[in-house]
Amino acid sequence: MKIEDLFSLSGKVAFVTGAAGGLGLIQAEGLAEARATVVLSDIKEEKLMNVKENLKKKGLRVDALKCDVTNEDEVKRAVEKVVSKYGHIDILVNNAGVTYASPTTEYSLRDWEKVLRVNLTGIFLCSREASKYMIKQRRGKIINISSVYGLMADISPELPYYTSKAGVIGLTRQLALELSPYNINVNAIAPGFFPTEMTKPFIEDLDALSCTLSKIPFKRVGMPDELKGTVIFLASRASDCITGQVIVVDGGWTIW
Repeated sequence: MKIEDLFSLSGKVAFVTGAAGGLGLIQAEGLAEARATVVLSDIKEEKLMNVKENLKKKGLRVDALKCDVTNEDEVKRAVEKVVSKYGHIDILVNNAGVTYASPTTEYSLRDWEKVLRVNLTGIFLCSREASKYMIKQRRGKIINISSVYGLMADISPELPYYTSKAGVIGLTRQLALELSPYNINVNAIAPGFFPTEMTKPFIEDLDALSCTLSKIPFKRVGMPDELKGTVIFLASRASDCITGQVIVVDGGWTIW
């Protein structure tokens, strides 16, 4: 097989959650640039549609569906719509996520549950529904977005976020084992520090940025293409023999 064929996603259909901005948008754009048809999904409908139009102007094959990943019925309908329109679903990127910073002693149960529902239950629901079709196809790629904070602790008080991201890794490994008889790969990406709307306050705070960069051997934030390459790899034939793994994209942060 030619090397370009190993990484080409031509003819593949991808469903990406949390794709209206941040890392989700980066990954969705990368998959589309690798020639996949990408269905963008997010709870922020107006922003989602703007993103869709912007990507279409670049000549990319994209569609969009509003979906709240914590709503079981919405997830079912969204996946059904993808399969009904395109005939199959080959790639699922579970990217949608939220966080709130607060000391644990002051964290409300409501906020704790919201973070866990979006970051972990959302992945369960989307993976459950997409895998039903992937099992019938006997093929598929599920890519879950964890974080370096799923692998280590940090001084920042975001207990439910760290807990949920560690849970994503456990979910990934177990689901990979269960779906392996059907030729379905399930892997996770653990990004480090990338410039997004979520990290913007830290980037604008020079002291906070300096503190973060001091922990990263490369002494810089990640660049969009560096994340695109990872998600394309895990979505393509190049990773057909890889499952249940976590690829850390962090400039060496977790070396320590």
